[in-house]
Amino acid sequence: MLGAMLERLTEQFLEDEVLIAGLSDEDASELVGWLIGIAEDLETQSEPSEPRLQERYLAQLKRLGYQVAGLNRKYHIPVEELVDLIELAWEEPDQEQGTRPIQA
Repeated sequence: MLGAMLERLTEQFLEDEVLIAGLSDEDASELVGWLIGIAEDLETQSEPSEPRLQERYLAQLKRLGYQVAGLNRKYHIPVEELVDLIELAWEEPDQEQGTRPIQA
């Protein structure tokens, strides 16, 4: 079930003009690739019996994409740097520096 959801989400990301509007091609590609990578990680870690939970995660992921794009547009911070900051914030406290749990 999530496989189909992942395909649908990927298509939505790629066609979402609002998400990528005002981003350079490089930033748009970086953002969409990162979001798809996280969605793929969710697919492998999620239980197929929890579709509502999966949909909420994916909806939250899409909102995260809008926020990252908004920061890029407003403050001209490269998406790659914003993604690095988010991944740094999501590191586990006892995890080795540089290995990130949500790295796409």
